Amino acid sequence: ATSVEGVGDVRAAGLQRVQHALLPAAVGLADGGLVLTGRLSAGGGHGWLSEHAVAGTVLVPGAALVEWALRAADEAGCGGVEELTLQIPLVLPESGGLRVQVVVGEAAEDGRREVGMYSRPDRDAEPGADAGWVCHAEGVLSPPSGVLSPPSPGMRPEALGGVWPAAGAESVSVNGFYERAMASGYAYGPSFRGLRAVWRDGTEVLAELALPEAAGDHAGFGIHPALLDAALHPVPLADRSATTDAPDDDKRLWLPFAWNGVSLWAAEATTIRVRISPRGNGADGERGLRVIVADAAGEPVLTVDSLTMRPADAGQLRAVGGRDMDGLLALEWIPLPAEAATQGSPDEGTWVVLGRATGLGLEGSGVVSHPDLQVLIAAIEDGVAPPSVAMTYLPSAVDPSGTDSAAWAADGLTAIERVLELVQGWLAEPRLADARLVVVTRGAVDARSGESVSSSGADELDVAAAGVWGLLRSAQAENPDRFLLLDLDLERGVDVEPTDMADGGVVDSVARALRMDESQMVLRGGQLLVPRLKRARGTEGEEPDVAQFENAPGALDPDGTVLIAGGTGLLGGLVAEHLVRSWQVRHLVLVSRRGPEAPGAGELAARLEELGACVCISAVDVTDVGAVAELVTGIDPKHPLTGVVHAAGVLDDAVITSQTPEQVARVWAAKATAAAHLHAATADLRLGMFVMFSSAAGVVGNAGQAGYAAANAFVDALVAHRRSRGLPGLSVAWGLWDRASAMTGHMGRRELTRLRGMRPLSSERGLALLDAACRLPHPLVVAVDLDVAGLVGG
Repeated sequence: ATSVEGVGDVRAAGLQRVQHALLPAAVGLADGGLVLTGRLSAGGGHGWLSEHAVAGTVLVPGAALVEWALRAADEAGCGGVEELTLQIPLVLPESGGLRVQVVVGEAAEDGRREVGMYSRPDRDAEPGADAGWVCHAEGVLSPPSGVLSPPSPGMRPEALGGVWPAAGAESVSVNGFYERAMASGYAYGPSFRGLRAVWRDGTEVLAELALPEAAGDHAGFGIHPALLDAALHPVPLADRSATTDAPDDDKRLWLPFAWNGVSLWAAEATTIRVRISPRGNGADGERGLRVIVADAAGEPVLTVDSLTMRPADAGQLRAVGGRDMDGLLALEWIPLPAEAATQGSPDEGTWVVLGRATGLGLEGSGVVSHPDLQVLIAAIEDGVAPPSVAMTYLPSAVDPSGTDSAAWAADGLTAIERVLELVQGWLAEPRLADARLVVVTRGAVDARSGESVSSSGADELDVAAAGVWGLLRSAQAENPDRFLLLDLDLERGVDVEPTDMADGGVVDSVARALRMDESQMVLRGGQLLVPRLKRARGTEGEEPDVAQFENAPGALDPDGTVLIAGGTGLLGGLVAEHLVRSWQVRHLVLVSRRGPEAPGAGELAARLEELGACVCISAVDVTDVGAVAELVTGIDPKHPLTGVVHAAGVLDDAVITSQTPEQVARVWAAKATAAAHLHAATADLRLGMFVMFSSAAGVVGNAGQAGYAAANAFVDALVAHRRSRGLPGLSVAWGLWDRASAMTGHMGRRELTRLRGMRPLSSERGLALLDAACRLPHPLVVAVDLDVAGLVGG
């Protein structure tokens, strides 16, 4: 959704209040110029703006910029818009907001004034610095006398009065018009679907339109931009044969480019008549039109002497839309920089092995192997010096090449409980306070940075083992310098011998990591890689692969159904409403443990239904594999399942030394087990989206949330597995949302500061980041607002 932030008394800042819904403040310049200013953001009271998408890109319609120019003309005492040429589409931000300015120059001798329209990301910048302003339109406002030239006889507004429609006009059916428009690349939400009737009168098109209730109040506009934009929707019908409703062969997307001779005759119309007349085609395939808009009685509302349409390039629109993705990070694995001198032997301090020692590359070195931690502690009690490094290898407990995701979840929980016991015992022994525990796994990490995520087989990842890394990342956050993680290439089969350890590669890797103060690493093909969070970016010049989403706003089949697990919770409800408003989703299945009895469920359903959605709220235990399978198979085949969002989850926080297996199991079931069941129930379906709400805790670790981090690391790996099979999948590892919910409402300021410089996300910011994440090729993105100053101390 998109809004303008409300303003109070702006006079203290030297501004003048303007009664306009999107440009609420103005300032007169000393040279006689004028600036109108406002802010667009990704949520709030003017959500209708986000319902205008072309080629999957949410654009502020050109009609809005024309309406802005008309308001600027009124504020400056000009007669109208003599000309306005659009330069760069005004793409709504996928994260954050935009500051917008309409800049009017001083009056020339003949009274004309130049006008320009600009935007930049809504972020603080030093006064006078290059803040990234982009010019979207330039033009000229007409002089105050004359209000442009009088309309030509064929353009007289009164031509829309009297008999309507004109005698001999042929009615054109508008049934399915907006569905066909969506298939062609124009995704109009409820606020823009104003077309009521269309007629063809020779080469002209006549239409009746009404401002939909979803567009909100028309007050504060000369003419509501959604209604003016809808007035141009019949334009494609002007290019169809006079004897058939079949569209022509031109599949290009057309956008308004140049407006000339625009006059506003009456304000705040909500029901209009429109006459669109061809005015000849220009260079580069341009199309020329004349437009008359009148009210229901035929009285003039707005006239456009000449409107030029140009074909739009979908790729360029997407490129413009990607200019501001701050807040989305991708986890990349990069080669560990070479040292000036590398010593791979374990002579620095004493090294021991816990558990199996075979193949660790320590044979013949005199390193002692202890069957388990208790035996090591007993040896220390008998006088043996505590080690500086202890290595333990955790072999896979399940065949990773299998396809039973329920087994992955069960075995993953077993592995986590085993590691939790080991970690608690390690931290409880004071004589090991200066020792480092090195945990070696195999295939627990997806480290395919920079590669096509669908190019490699599913056997490259042991999903069941992934949760161990999440748990240990939180252990590292609570206990710096006590743990080191190393992941090796996966080999098929259960409990294979780690043959690549025997050449000393593991020992060398651990020694280098200790010297270079790295806490996590993977060894792939003999190369040591370490993790870095970087700004997420799309792959320039390439189309998404088969596993990438087609679920930009408006791209999901409106006849399909989206299932939201945790759909009655705060985040699930926000997403549900966002899908209806911005993605044109019309069928929703919202599930939670309490279903219709959940607090606020009835009010949520009423809001969604008021927006035009068909909603089913069900009480389903998503930790029950049979219940999930029954839920999916029970979806109406007339509206097949096209999308899944997993927003369910619970917290049961405690530092890792106090975590109990019961706490971990409870958190694991709600997040990891449920995700596995959703995957299993839908793996054979043709989905357009499969979005998992994960947590940044699973990626960077978070003190006090070891169980939650483990469950979310499993979810991230499950999505990577889906993508390796060519299935859609996205895991969004969220930072904190600032609205209270079951997962965050109990947190105080002290707990929030644990999140390592991550500022809480507003609802509008979070939903915008969700939209942006769905446009990226990464299977995992971290969605946070970073406070760099906060990171320095952490």
